[in-house]
Amino acid sequence: MLHRTIKLVYLVADARYFCTHRLPLAVEAKSHGFDVHVICPSDHTPHTTPSHSQQNESINAILKAGITLHNLPFNRRSLNPLMALCTIYKIACLYRCIKPDIAHHVAIKPVLFGTIAARFSDVPHIINAVAGLGHVFASKSWLLRPLRLMMRFLLRSQRVTTIVQNPEDQVELEALTRKPIHLILGAGVDTALFSPIKQKMPSETEALVITHASRLLWSKGVGELVEATKILRNQGYAIKTQIVGMPDDQNPDTIPTSTLQAWHDEGIISWLGYQQNMAPIYQNTDIAVLASYYREGIPKTLIEAASVGLPIVTTDMPGCRIIVNHQKNGILIPPRNTTALTDALKILIIQADLRHLYGKKGRDRVIEEFSSQIIYKKTIAVYERVMTTESIQMTSKP
Repeated sequence: MLHRTIKLVYLVADARYFCTHRLPLAVEAKSHGFDVHVICPSDHTPHTTPSHSQQNESINAILKAGITLHNLPFNRRSLNPLMALCTIYKIACLYRCIKPDIAHHVAIKPVLFGTIAARFSDVPHIINAVAGLGHVFASKSWLLRPLRLMMRFLLRSQRVTTIVQNPEDQVELEALTRKPIHLILGAGVDTALFSPIKQKMPSETEALVITHASRLLWSKGVGELVEATKILRNQGYAIKTQIVGMPDDQNPDTIPTSTLQAWHDEGIISWLGYQQNMAPIYQNTDIAVLASYYREGIPKTLIEAASVGLPIVTTDMPGCRIIVNHQKNGILIPPRNTTALTDALKILIIQADLRHLYGKKGRDRVIEEFSSQIIYKKTIAVYERVMTTESIQMTSKP
């Protein structure tokens, strides 16, 4: 590496997401001598809603970690081109002020906006973390075709390094960009924090706990899980289904708060809202579920569940199937299939030994492939590689 302090800036659309998925990586980079900055919406807001409180907690956590924070209002839902240009201009202004050596963009919209801004403001190295191809690539809408074309153009740039989380996305983006794409399996998990605890065997009358955790979008399979819960209860199975997370008001696929509250009030599910620490929740869970048909990168919640030693029911979709080996550490089901979800849950509800076997194999797999130290080491190696390349190029000049 160059013998100077490297300035690294993360661009994300949400402070809460940064804290749950990238803050430990940023702290690790800081411990390696990087000067770390974060650009995201970071104005403290009055505690009028739970989401405002969570936003403030996330901002405080970033500041407490000793990371420099820059405020940027970011509307992830809007497709208004004037608003997009305004946001790109603001990012470019921040980049010209910060003068980063590396700009690390996380998720589709920050990748698009940040890459344009970085090119206009002469940021030498751009790292784009595409954490799942999501709505932009999964949707067939002609309105999103320009975004896909723009993505191809931007990611082809020689100063851009792209990271994806699963092999399917790697193959698709390599075909799109005609250049190598880095594969790093997710955001990592602290296997010491997310560790199994010895639990008593439930009695025949005690309800087994099923936990789903995600942004609360319909495409995450929440509706299918609610229907499966009703069916299983009608068949006499003692289960308690927990839904963890909050609606995403900037996503058109969000589940209305009124719907979630109604399910909770009727006793169909227990809606726990946003939970900053998922470890104790998973440690008191019997089965983890994510019946997603969203184009995931790798769901961090499933890595956490597997690390705790839980059997998993999830869909045979990119991102999800990389965590679960069918009938090895969980069960894969077809997406949008309530019957298959119900049947898979029934198998695990009935067979306690199978739950234990799947959980143990899942824990072993996380330690081998998904632990935070493995992921951080690979990501920081990407940072060092691009800077080393720059150093070689500079010293080779006559």
